[in-house]
Amino acid sequence: MHSYTGIVQKGQGRAAALGFPTTNISLADNSVSGIYAARVRVGNTEYMAAAFADQKRKVLEAHMLDFSGELSGKNITIELCEKIREHGDFSNDKDLRAAIERDAVRVRAYFNNHITRVMVFGTFDMIHEGHEDLFRQARALAPNPYLIVSVARDKVAERIKGMRPRNAEKARRTAVARHELVGEAVLGDEADYIRHIRANMPDIIALGYDQEGEFVENLEKDLKKAGMKTRVVRLGAYKPEAYKTSKLI
Repeated sequence: MHSYTGIVQKGQGRAAALGFPTTNISLADNSVSGIYAARVRVGNTEYMAAAFADQKRKVLEAHMLDFSGELSGKNITIELCEKIREHGDFSNDKDLRAAIERDAVRVRAYFNNHITRVMVFGTFDMIHEGHEDLFRQARALAPNPYLIVSVARDKVAERIKGMRPRNAEKARRTAVARHELVGEAVLGDEADYIRHIRANMPDIIALGYDQEGEFVENLEKDLKKAGMKTRVVRLGAYKPEAYKTSKLI
């Protein structure tokens, strides 16, 4: 809907005093107002939030659900997903607290009904701790994730790595599909990766820290050309000196 990036600034503290601390950034857009179900992106992690677009103070104020910590001075992104009510002026703290509690319930209901499809790619000739961290990082990108793992076809893996995987593609897909963090495992396309992505309609594509090549270099451009709004995120490494399939086999 609308997405805003800014440096977290200190707020008035009223909501925090009521037990609902907020994260605030400046708001220059005059077209939004009221309370929204929102996503707050901190690095590569997303949190659901109830966000208040305050046109009087020109501030976008977000109460992040399931988050505790200090973000002052950090750069974050707040994405407004759906408006849940107009702003109301509350003369007493009791009414304000009750309103924020209702907002939090509506936000959870919104995201429970709006699954974010996150897609990752790999050969997965074996599943090791590095892969499990990849799955965890990918799932942390959204409040209500559905993880789709695209398993490389035998011919594609051989073309990229110069050798055929030890395990056949169907066996590799079956092993990935059994993992508790995986919502669905699918076999990739041998010729048209954009067709494959379109068939699975991910909201987010999460790339591994070491994935490279023509597919990766042109991915965002090809997605845009295909009319897709899929967001591409690069994930961090997890003990790469120990957990790479080539080192473990």
